[in-house]
Amino acid sequence: MTTRTIAQIESATNERVGDFKIKNVLPTRNLKQVDPFLLIHHMSPFVLKTNSATRLPPHPHAGFEVVTYLLDGEFFHRDSKGHNQIATAGDVNWMTSGAGILHSEGPAEKLLKEGGTVQLLQLWINLPADKKRLASTFRHYGSTAMPVIEKEQTWLKVVIGEYEGLSSPISTHTPMFLYHLKIKKDTLLTLPVKDNYSAAIYIMQGKLKVLNKEPIAGELVNFNTDGDQLVFTATEDSELLVFGGLPIKEKVVSYGPFVMNSFEEIQQAIADYETGKMGVLEY
Repeated sequence: MTTRTIAQIESATNERVGDFKIKNVLPTRNLKQVDPFLLIHHMSPFVLKTNSATRLPPHPHAGFEVVTYLLDGEFFHRDSKGHNQIATAGDVNWMTSGAGILHSEGPAEKLLKEGGTVQLLQLWINLPADKKRLASTFRHYGSTAMPVIEKEQTWLKVVIGEYEGLSSPISTHTPMFLYHLKIKKDTLLTLPVKDNYSAAIYIMQGKLKVLNKEPIAGELVNFNTDGDQLVFTATEDSELLVFGGLPIKEKVVSYGPFVMNSFEEIQQAIADYETGKMGVLEY
């Protein structure tokens, strides 16, 4: 087994999406993607007052997959294909935007009325060129559907992929993995990773020692593809997102909510949206 070296460490930036304060983990100025992962937004614990009206109104997507992993609270998804789903803590909403879809999202009505805390991760995952025009779909996975491997010093949820013989029920268009990991202070962990996969760690809470570096909460560690394992030690109790996959290695052209392989395809997506081909969603 060969331990991967660090390609770079990037700091998340504090930004806003609508009314929500988020940490923009990916992309950064120096790291455009961890192929096939295009974007990671971490809505760190967001406290809602009673009788709030916070949500993201209807907006389009095309050419990639929108994945919402809810860590705390209740969050709704509604789309122009007729899906209407509330996720609770630990659930995953998986939307393949493909040829185009409209959706809206935000804290569920009960949470808006009574107040409470929402925390989530939203990821954009690229689709290869031959799947950019797939029919749009939506899938929901309850928290208990995804396997958890719990040991004395670690807790690992297999959100995507496989670990120690246990597999997530989530199917993907290209091979990838995503683990939600909690690790106790002073624990050394070795995670196997296929030698041709990208791999990165986002530190939600805590602090690590990775080789001779000490990344902290709010930082992303991107690894070189020069080994088949990740090795790190938690120097504090830590909560991590560990992810990567087989790189698509195609040109990425993005414009707001559309991700394609060429500007001409972006123009087509805009035209499809403006002419109603992605459907209609009023709220």
